[in-house]
Amino acid sequence: MRIIKQRHRETAPGQVLVIFALALVAIVAMVGLVIDGGATFVQRRDQQNVADQAAMAGAYAYVSASSNQGQAALAAARNIAAANGYTHDQNGVVVTVTVDASGIAPTVQVDVSKPHQNYFAGVVGLPSWNVSTTATALTGPPNAAIGALPLIFNKKAFGPGVGLANARAYDEPGTGPTDVPQTSTTFNWTVFCTANGNPCNANSNTVDNLINGSGSSTTVTLNELIGPLNAGAHTSLFSDLAKAVPGDYPVAIVGDNGAMVGWAIFHLTGSLGGSTKQISGYFLPGINAPPLQIVQGGGAGTTQYGGWSVKLVK
Repeated sequence: MRIIKQRHRETAPGQVLVIFALALVAIVAMVGLVIDGGATFVQRRDQQNVADQAAMAGAYAYVSASSNQGQAALAAARNIAAANGYTHDQNGVVVTVTVDASGIAPTVQVDVSKPHQNYFAGVVGLPSWNVSTTATALTGPPNAAIGALPLIFNKKAFGPGVGLANARAYDEPGTGPTDVPQTSTTFNWTVFCTANGNPCNANSNTVDNLINGSGSSTTVTLNELIGPLNAGAHTSLFSDLAKAVPGDYPVAIVGDNGAMVGWAIFHLTGSLGGSTKQISGYFLPGINAPPLQIVQGGGAGTTQYGGWSVKLVK
């Protein structure tokens, strides 16, 4: 009995050391999870910001390049990432840029990967773990507008160019069956509506409501049907439009048949409804005008009139 007790007393300290060692490893692992995990979260947040900026930079470069757009997007995205401490192929960093032009508008996706160097978790065999983030920017010609004024212009209006140097006056179409503007210096009033394939006729009251509401509050897409207002004297429309001067507004661009072909931003400088009925202004150049957007199912846009839209989608 004494021998058994003595042996128990001799082995007890060793068992305590083993238990202590195991507990110490567990404590270090927990500390590592908290400290290294927290540091990883900070890195991931910073890395996500870098991916977002790189995707936007790549998208802007894509639309600005006259050729080799994919290479331009790649270079711009990686340059932005490098400027923020994530240089491709250095210190385990990988910046992957993928351009997809198969949808309604091209997308630029940027994936940023970088190992996180652990301090405590290495004790349990995890010296580092990989942190990955991704961001995608949509870029392309706008096919939709919010806050559009009920005005339509023929695509020929863009022949002389855009900007203040190309400011001019626009007249209503002449009387007769053709209500769609056919020249570079004519316009007409319209309403935006979907008519299920049937003619969608405009009327003065609806047009006036759109003017007084600073344009359509809903999103209007290129594949919707529009109807020009019948030719005639519409003095009240001119006087109400004068209240919106000056201002920048999205307007519809149409072909000779009246179908919408694009969107543009029109800087309205005047509206006269007396014996001479005219509106005046000029079209604005630029990229990413806020009222112009890209929406799924909105038809195919073109850069000829409204420039490009760039936005972060995820």
